[in-house]
Amino acid sequence: MNIDQKIQALEKLGDLLNDVSRRDDPLFKKIYENNPWFTEHFVKEAIAGLQVLLDQNNLRKWISNYPINSKHIKNIGIIMAGNIPAVGFHDLLTVILSGNRAIIKLSHNDDILIPTMSELLISINPSFKYLINYTNSFDTIDAIIATGSDNTSRYFKHKFRGKPLIIRQNRSSCAILDGKETNSDLDLLGQDIFTYFGLGCRNVSKIYLPKDFDLQIFTSAFGSYQWIKSMDKYRNNYIYQKALHSLTNKYYIDGGFFLLTPSLQLVSPIATVYYEFYTDLKSLKKMTEIHKNKIQCMVSKNGWFPNSIDISEAQKPFPWDYSDHIDTMKFLLEL
Repeated sequence: MNIDQKIQALEKLGDLLNDVSRRDDPLFKKIYENNPWFTEHFVKEAIAGLQVLLDQNNLRKWISNYPINSKHIKNIGIIMAGNIPAVGFHDLLTVILSGNRAIIKLSHNDDILIPTMSELLISINPSFKYLINYTNSFDTIDAIIATGSDNTSRYFKHKFRGKPLIIRQNRSSCAILDGKETNSDLDLLGQDIFTYFGLGCRNVSKIYLPKDFDLQIFTSAFGSYQWIKSMDKYRNNYIYQKALHSLTNKYYIDGGFFLLTPSLQLVSPIATVYYEFYTDLKSLKKMTEIHKNKIQCMVSKNGWFPNSIDISEAQKPFPWDYSDHIDTMKFLLEL
């Protein structure tokens, strides 16, 4: 199977997933029953985001930057995360397009959607069955790509010492506002914050604001997302964080389904959004620089802040937007 056949099959996969998301498919109920965080709404959001990865033009633009050689197939172990639906698909995509074989250990939180996608790929082109395998052990791998917490990363480094590896750790994202945003802009920012209940590394967990910004505006600007409070697990986190803030006398603004609270930290708990004021661009750059090793992406209106993307685009990465900013394709091709 050559690279053109792979790309054509991947684009067809995008079409099939689109068809599934348009109908009342039992797949969504099955996924939700396995993991209540994966609601039908957000699984469909994930499928919509995958269309960017599976677009033929994007795939060709991406791989045009690499000398891909499929003559020497290696077994690449992938330990997938399960925080948001199909979060490990980009690693699978990169492995098979690099000309290698994916040996996948699924997260129990996301062990339905990814296999369903691989089954669809195999139905499109049966040759994929030789390139995608699932396992609980890695006895015969040549390299490893693992995603987990800061704690599990130490375990992975020890377990797979001696093997070429990429180990990803906890990351989060932030928003940079300049005070000129409209209510519509802030409503769009809500997508970056509340999609997937804020569980992804591309979710905005902190907002940097100009001094004297009116914080109360967020309670109305984010109103269209208050439906997420109907999800029991999210609501329980919101209630817990509100009680914790009250008991510790920590200042917060109650948005009705989220808390807005000041913090120098980047990563906020579920149902909580951190904020920090800046006085000028120089101080702002210093603030973000402190967290540069933990920031997955930054959003600002029209991408005005250096190295940021537009508001509402955080959950729509292109194939070349690598997790932890590590060029996975380059890593695989240099093995």
